[in-house]
Amino acid sequence: MQLAAIIVSLPPAVIGIVLFVRAIARIYRVVRLGQPVPAGTRTDNPYQRSVTLVREFLGHTRLNRWGIVGFAHWFVAVGFFALLLTIVNAFGQLFRADWLVPIVGDWLPYEIFTEFLGLMTVLGIVTLIVIRQLNGPARAGRKSRFTGSKAGQAYFVETVILTVGVCIMTLRALEGVQHHVTAWEPGFFASYPLIALLDDLDLDTVQNLTCFFAALKIVTSFTWMIVVSLNTNMGVAWHRFLGFPNIWFKRNATGETALGALQPMTTGGKPIDFEDPGEDDVYGVSQVEQFSWKGLLDFSTCTECGRCQSQCPAWNTGKPLSPKLLIMSLRDHAHAKAPYLLAGGGKDMEGNEKATAEQLKDVPAAALAEAERPLIGTVEENGVIDPDVLWSCTTCGACVEQCPVDIEHIDHIVDMRRYQVMIESAFPSEAGTMLKNLEKKGNPWGLAKKQRVEWTKEVDFEVPIVGKDVEDLSEVDYLYWVGCAGALEDRAKKTTKAFAELLHIAGVKFAIMGGDEKCTGDSPRRLGNEPLFQQLGQENVAMLNMAFGEDDDDPETKKPKSAKKIVSTCPHCFNTIANEYPQLGGEYEVIHHT
Repeated sequence: MQLAAIIVSLPPAVIGIVLFVRAIARIYRVVRLGQPVPAGTRTDNPYQRSVTLVREFLGHTRLNRWGIVGFAHWFVAVGFFALLLTIVNAFGQLFRADWLVPIVGDWLPYEIFTEFLGLMTVLGIVTLIVIRQLNGPARAGRKSRFTGSKAGQAYFVETVILTVGVCIMTLRALEGVQHHVTAWEPGFFASYPLIALLDDLDLDTVQNLTCFFAALKIVTSFTWMIVVSLNTNMGVAWHRFLGFPNIWFKRNATGETALGALQPMTTGGKPIDFEDPGEDDVYGVSQVEQFSWKGLLDFSTCTECGRCQSQCPAWNTGKPLSPKLLIMSLRDHAHAKAPYLLAGGGKDMEGNEKATAEQLKDVPAAALAEAERPLIGTVEENGVIDPDVLWSCTTCGACVEQCPVDIEHIDHIVDMRRYQVMIESAFPSEAGTMLKNLEKKGNPWGLAKKQRVEWTKEVDFEVPIVGKDVEDLSEVDYLYWVGCAGALEDRAKKTTKAFAELLHIAGVKFAIMGGDEKCTGDSPRRLGNEPLFQQLGQENVAMLNMAFGEDDDDPETKKPKSAKKIVSTCPHCFNTIANEYPQLGGEYEVIHHT
């Protein structure tokens, strides 16, 4: 039995380790295919990033919002790493059934730790298996967060974890039998019932069973390693490794999600200057290799858990967008196309092949076929992402808020939209009308600017206007930023008038702009029209800075600088002015009216 166990166990171990090292190198090379990011944006404050990583992993800060799921997953995740010595022990038991890891093998705290974590890993994975079955597509259909996930891969991973967990606990019991544990004791508190069951077996049988379960544990573990090494897009397995760098390199070192301000458009890791763009500047993303390296890392890290999908308002209202399926499609496409890209393949701005036929001669046909697929295209066009999927997103950020490994879905969706809008002029017709109105009139409805203040005639008190009733905002406490809808749309005007009345009754000194303000640019930016956002935003920032007065030390005017306080009833205006105008030189204190 011992010789058979050794012969069966060692080859998978050697093959698994070799393939795993090769797979890690391949994933690294795939991620490196992505574009650079602006200097320091992903590596600033390394100490705080490390603290964030430890807090998110050990605290399971996202998963624990889901109660029992997070609790069960914590033990499975921690057990995977913390029980690594048990595989070492299994190798030793192949050669000598009563072998223990030196120094700590019979140390009581380590024995208790192994017993507890081994038991909880088994209970944890059983819990997760039950949850998957109770909430699977077969029962819940589209409402299941697992709809579209690769079920076969998930079942494989769950079977491996359960098998390894059972082997750990069985080997602990066999160890107890061989070391003459005849009564319950702390070091074998969980496995003792099995010890009592096996205690009557003769020594040869116990040793043979030890070899069998040690071999089963090793073969199962390294079969898993071989399978995942041959499938570098197997997110349900790779996330347990890639999640760590993905969290460490997240946008905000202190741990906040990648929500709030969208990132400026970059090319080659540098922001695009829209007033003087470079000839080689790339606008948005039209090929998977044009995503940043962080984007490619995001795609590879997706675990297909479906939390993003379950919270997505587009998916939940029957639209084709699932954030999970979008990320999975980009991941699978990136890894399938990688051999072509790693061989030097790629297309220039005119769509011409960069590589020579000689460079591409050894590239598999499947990779060459993948390279011909358009990133955005219909099913008939064999596109990776259908346009209806791309335009279904409301950019609400629920997916980003829920993701346990900090994937930044919104940034990637907007990057693809930017190319579609700016280069292809391909977007929904409704958006075209709105964008045209914003360019010509500065508001979505194309109404005259004088209509922005018409609502002030519908209230029975005076609403001060900057430049007319007050010279600048140093004379009031707050600028009330009314916004396009609040000033022009009949339903929203009810909120505007009610809030202005509350300010008046409360005696708050406030003023509004006189109609020269324009849309903050929230909609065009999220639709992908970054130049229009820049134009609208820069005009508004210049106007606001002038309205707030000059600095104390201005040698000519000597005006006191007013506190830059803005209140907004529109959440879109609030977010844009507070979080995105700082990118344009506008620093203000903004509060929402609620």
